[in-house]
Amino acid sequence: LSNMEHNLQNGDAAAKDEVKSPFLIGVAGGTASGKSTVCKKIMEQLGQAEMDHTQRQVVAISQDSFYRELTAAEKLKAQKGLFNFDHPDAFNEELMFDTLQLILKGHKVKIPSYDFRTNSLDFENMLVIYPADVVLFEGILVFYFPKIRDLFHMKLFVDTDSDTRLARRVPRDINERGRDLDAVLTQYMTFVKPAFEEFCSPASQTLKSNQTLSLIILCVSCFAVAIDLIVQHIRDFLNNRSCHGSTANMALYMNLDLGSGSGSGAAGADGGDAASGNSSSSSNTYNAIRRFSTLCKELTMKGNVFFETNKNLPHH
Repeated sequence: LSNMEHNLQNGDAAAKDEVKSPFLIGVAGGTASGKSTVCKKIMEQLGQAEMDHTQRQVVAISQDSFYRELTAAEKLKAQKGLFNFDHPDAFNEELMFDTLQLILKGHKVKIPSYDFRTNSLDFENMLVIYPADVVLFEGILVFYFPKIRDLFHMKLFVDTDSDTRLARRVPRDINERGRDLDAVLTQYMTFVKPAFEEFCSPASQTLKSNQTLSLIILCVSCFAVAIDLIVQHIRDFLNNRSCHGSTANMALYMNLDLGSGSGSGAAGADGGDAASGNSSSSSNTYNAIRRFSTLCKELTMKGNVFFETNKNLPHH
């Protein structure tokens, strides 16, 4: 009997080890910054966009599915464009956290879709998220809640200037969400713009967390190259997983400064296990993304020395 119990325990342990915890990537940015476009392009380059959703290795989820249910009074405000959907209190933090925890444990989950025309969650047409190797979670405030922010292995911030975002939001809200111009502009100036500055921007996130967020900044003018690097990083992860199983060198793919020589990132970067061949490739790809992100950020900063010295040159 003791041998049977021992075998059953070993079998349970093996079954647990077979559950593949996905590589979780957060994609944040202001309204109409291009978050969903980044996710779409990543999935397209990985050949996942047209694949049956039950077979996808990479899936994308929107934070919009985690708006909390509104009271009757709040629904009336929402109909007039007077409810603040860009405030952290508009989201169901606990449901978001619990759902991501289930996803990280390899479970299938169901989440509601969001109807922007009625400002309500649609529980009749639930979105089924099957276990996947990579999960993209996008939204304006995906990094605001500390315990949710800490779940991500990589954090991407889509940096698009406010004029471009407003120019995108106006026609989108009018054509796709049935709103009039006055309501769109009023909502933007009253809620959207202040919320970005207080809750969403990288500067506000750093102040609230009191630590470096290690964000990878994606500049709108350099999306193509940045996405190519990120896609290669994901391919490295998928190849490493297929060769070495669910637990091989996950630290290499986490949102860490692998070249710093400190913390768990340094421990994972040496690639001292069976996956060392892909470890070096993953580390190099990740650091290339970080260097590219930093360079793009420096070149777009106001008062940049190069542009100040050569301000008469064409901007290209």
